[in-house]
This record gives sequence, C-alpha cells and structure tokens, in this order.
Amino acid sequence: MVERGANGKNIAIVLVEPRSPGNIGSVARAMKNTGLGRLVLVNPVDFKNDEAYSMACKARDVLLSAELFTHLNDAVEDCGLVVGTTRRKGRFRWPVLTLDEALPEIVKFSKKNKVALLFGREDSGLKNDEISLCDILMEIPSHTDYPSFNLSHAVIIVAHRLFLAENPAEPSIEVVSKKDMEEMYLHLERALRRLGYGEKGGEYLLQSVLRNFRRLLGRTGLMRKELNMLRGIFTMIEEKLQS
Repeated sequence: MVERGANGKNIAIVLVEPRSPGNIGSVARAMKNTGLGRLVLVNPVDFKNDEAYSMACKARDVLLSAELFTHLNDAVEDCGLVVGTTRRKGRFRWPVLTLDEALPEIVKFSKKNKVALLFGREDSGLKNDEISLCDILMEIPSHTDYPSFNLSHAVIIVAHRLFLAENPAEPSIEVVSKKDMEEMYLHLERALRRLGYGEKGGEYLLQSVLRNFRRLLGRTGLMRKELNMLRGIFTMIEEKLQS
C-alpha cells in the first residue's frame, strides 16, 4: 500500500452536474483507490442514497465529504490549474492534449498548487462556457467506434495514471546478476558436454544450442530460485554420469 502523496492532496476531481448517484459513488471509490481525497460536485443529483453508498463501498468518507457548489466558477476559484476533459474538438476546444501529454503538467503544478480536473455530464460532457475556464484540455484516447467513456471509468483512468506518475511501480521480481547467469551458462555447457551433446553435429551444433539458451533465458530474467533449480538439474546430470 502507498500513502497519499502531496500531489494527491492538491488534486480535486470536479464532477459537473453528474446525473447518476452510482457514478458519483464509483468516482469516490476510484479516488480512494488512487489516493485522491477532494471530491467536488457542481449541481449534482441527490447522491446520499443506497445506490451511491453501494458503489462507493469503503470510500463513503470521500463521498460524504464532497464539496458542493452551484456554480463551476466558485468550485475552481482556488485552483492554480484547471484541466478539462473532452472527447469533442472544435473551434473552442483547441488544443486538446492527450492524457500522456497532460500528465506531466498536472503532476508539476500539483506539487505546490491546487489543481482541478473537470469531468462533464454523462450525456453531453462540458459546455463551451465551462471549457473556457480551463487552462488545459485533455482527452483519453479510445476506439473511434465508441470514443465516449462512462464518467466513473474516465475518472479511474486519469486518477490511476496520476497515481502511477507519483508512485512509480517497483520491479515485482529481483533477477539474478549477469555474473550468476554466466556461471550458469558455463555449468550448462559442462553438463551438455558430459552428455555428449553435439558430438554428431560437431562443435557448431553445441555452440548454436548454447546461443539459443542465452537468448531464451536472457530475455526472461531468472530469479534466484529458478537459477538454483537449473543448476541443481545440471549437477544431477554430472553426478549420474560420474557414477
């Protein structure tokens, strides 16, 4: 588990006139999953009900602490950066950055400034006058056949990418060193020679097999347990041939 960072405390998820209590609850859950705590709602539907509570699950605290506003201007007035999400482009919606392009700016600003991430209505998104309040517009790339995301899905995509940007994932496994791998390859060669592998095909066949093993095992990255298993097999081969 990762503690909420400074960036997470400065980022507000702003939902403009959301119409589904379930979506609002799902957004609260997505925020808690990714260390975001400030939920701002502009003219929302009634969300203090079982539908929202059920979707929020254990993020009810985020849901019930949501800040309510009547006007979007008031909701973002304390923010140093306002980022609007949109799938539509046009005269008043340009330039539109991709999520990958917008992320560095969001992370940079959120270190010392409050940042608002705006998500529009489920059916129509943000209006042009709301877009005019934004410093940056961004889109979430999607398939052209159906480019519009569900509100809560859009939030979780953006929130999770922000979480990873602030908390880069560490390698899940620790692989053995190059030195250990070289020793294992030498051990493999000794075992194969004792088996007489390559005698009929000559030295070229043996070296070709060893090269293929290097490519196979090198690109997978062996853990200590796996390397020890292989070397144990090679040792058993040597011992059997000696007996």
